[in-house]
Amino acid sequence: MLLTSAALAQDERPKLSVPEPARKSKTPSPTGPFIITVIDYNDAVKQRDYLAQAVPELVAFISKAVKLEAEIRWNKRNLHDPRIAESTLLYMTGYDATMRLSDTEKKVLGDYLKGGGLLYAEDITPLGDGDTSGPTIRAGRIGTPFDRQLKALTQDPLVLGRQGRTWNRMPKHHPIFTSFFEFLDGPPLSGAPNGDVTYLEIIEIKGRTAVIFSDLNISWFWANTDSEGRDRSLQFGTNLVVFALAKKLAGRPLPIRR
Repeated sequence: MLLTSAALAQDERPKLSVPEPARKSKTPSPTGPFIITVIDYNDAVKQRDYLAQAVPELVAFISKAVKLEAEIRWNKRNLHDPRIAESTLLYMTGYDATMRLSDTEKKVLGDYLKGGGLLYAEDITPLGDGDTSGPTIRAGRIGTPFDRQLKALTQDPLVLGRQGRTWNRMPKHHPIFTSFFEFLDGPPLSGAPNGDVTYLEIIEIKGRTAVIFSDLNISWFWANTDSEGRDRSLQFGTNLVVFALAKKLAGRPLPIRR
């Protein structure tokens, strides 16, 4: 069979030895691990000022219920530890313990927050033995011991100084309420059913959320594996972690030019 001149010309073209490059994803997978650090401080009592299973249960929920392309780990450290700087999210709770932080610890916390880190602090209630229906002590109140101590800490000159005095209510359009699950009506209130507080408070630095404070006892439900209706609290915790991941991937905030 005779080939036409066009066919011969096509057949004589040199063969390409370099394969066509594979297309890359437009959104690269995040690198990890991403770390949630539980802050340990003097005089904090287990199951009273901190709930030992809260963060482990939250991490377990995220790994099972949410398909994140990121490895989430947790640890517990005091603020003397320089590895605090590696944390994606700091988690700190209290009930009635006296918070005694050294100047070194305060400075480490301040440097972390000014460098773009995120602290979630929560006023919790103790976990009662065998209690599965809900918190046994009324939560959602302003002016509790941990509330006062945390707000005194943020305005300490070694932490945030004057910036640490400016607390605002978190608006319902804040991205944390839609970062994964939707909370169009604001934060879950099941942890403080009889409280007077229905909102979260925030401190912003250079337009970024640096501190989130909760009087709502949300993480009580993270720790209590047998409690009813804990899913929404775990879902909010997931949003908190996803929001922290987004901040981490965005990098350090740019300095303000004067």
